[in-house]
Amino acid sequence: MKDREMAQKIIDLSGGKENFVTVVNCMTRVRVTFKNEDLVQMEEIKKLDFVQGIIIKDTVQIIVGPGRSTKIRIAIEELLGRSADDSTPQINKNGKKNSNILKIFSSIFVPIIPAIIASGIVQGLNNILTNNAAIKAAELGIKATETLTATQVMLQSWNMLQVSTILGIIGSATFSFLAIYVGITSAKVFGTDTIIGGLVGAMTISSSLGVLGLKSGQGGLMGVILAVYILSKVEKFLRKVIPDIIAVVVIPVLSAAIVAILLFFIIMPITGILTTWITNGLMAILNFSGVLGGFILAAGAPSLIATGLHQGLLPLNLEIINATGATPLNAIQIMSNPGMVGAATAVFFLTKDPKMKSIAKGAIPTSFLAVGEPTIYGVNIPAGFAFITGSIGAGFGGAMVRLLDVQTSALGAAGMSAIPLIAHGKYLQYLICWAVGAVAAFIITYFVGKARKYE
Repeated sequence: MKDREMAQKIIDLSGGKENFVTVVNCMTRVRVTFKNEDLVQMEEIKKLDFVQGIIIKDTVQIIVGPGRSTKIRIAIEELLGRSADDSTPQINKNGKKNSNILKIFSSIFVPIIPAIIASGIVQGLNNILTNNAAIKAAELGIKATETLTATQVMLQSWNMLQVSTILGIIGSATFSFLAIYVGITSAKVFGTDTIIGGLVGAMTISSSLGVLGLKSGQGGLMGVILAVYILSKVEKFLRKVIPDIIAVVVIPVLSAAIVAILLFFIIMPITGILTTWITNGLMAILNFSGVLGGFILAAGAPSLIATGLHQGLLPLNLEIINATGATPLNAIQIMSNPGMVGAATAVFFLTKDPKMKSIAKGAIPTSFLAVGEPTIYGVNIPAGFAFITGSIGAGFGGAMVRLLDVQTSALGAAGMSAIPLIAHGKYLQYLICWAVGAVAAFIITYFVGKARKYE
């Protein structure tokens, strides 16, 4: 079925074009806010061949799978006759801006995820290339020149220096300027000027902050979000008191100046302390809980993903990466993937239902390569017990992550797509963790299924 036909079916079953308020998407879901959810035929939408499930929260989240979510969102917007930016304000079904903190974080970070994935994977590939070059340079005793490091000399001898440089630029483009992107998306969520929001983010990474006794990036992304929230309030107040004839010049200048003063002398110092506490606290908990903590966190990860709450971990992972260069939390979280793949594989062998076998055939390879949602919503949740047994299997993978100290240096998809993201060259250790999670989930699911006489 073509994307446009899919979009039209969703619109037809959702009470028509007039019932749509906002349409956005993440990696696997089309998130829609409706004026009246009573007009939406949820069960009929679930029956559509391309729909893997629906989650109803502040928005209606239609799970259609990786890649397809973007295509269908664009097709819906085209059929509704609106541009992408028409859907950016995050409005709930009561017509009010969302105040749920996790929903706000999700709305801020979800639009940046594609760039994070792109830069993360490219950065990972470049890390593999440069690590191999560094090892070879050390083996051959190659020395640095006036302009090149020993690693770069090695890369140049392989005719890969320019390639590595390009990969490095792409890989750092998102993370180096992440504060700016977060400033822009925060401004969209809080309903203020997006470019001024980006300006606020840029202020936090200026190289001149040392003169003010601050460090570039101090306060992290939490500081940027708080500053942009204050910007939205300042701008709203100024629009009430500044005459329209001079508003176009005065409001941007005054709002930027006021927020800058608050940012440099209050927000960045305070959020700098708070983000340090949060980062150190999380790392201490992970280090203290060890293997048991890895098991519990990984076993809970599928439930977070199934409910959409996993987006709340995104800013925490980014703060840890900003502070330490790598995060064990994300490595534990993505053990949900092998748990769901292992469980879905067991269901494939257990079931005699041809439709379930067909869904599993498509979902398992997709989850193996990238994201776990197809197996979660298409196979394991419909099977019932498989979601629980798969979560337990994921826990064994998480325990191995802590045992082998596997971390990720960037964020992105899971499964085999996560290999380039693994920090410190621990690619083999990651594969071992993934295999343990998948095998444990398969064994537990298979024998529980046999005991339950699942078919």
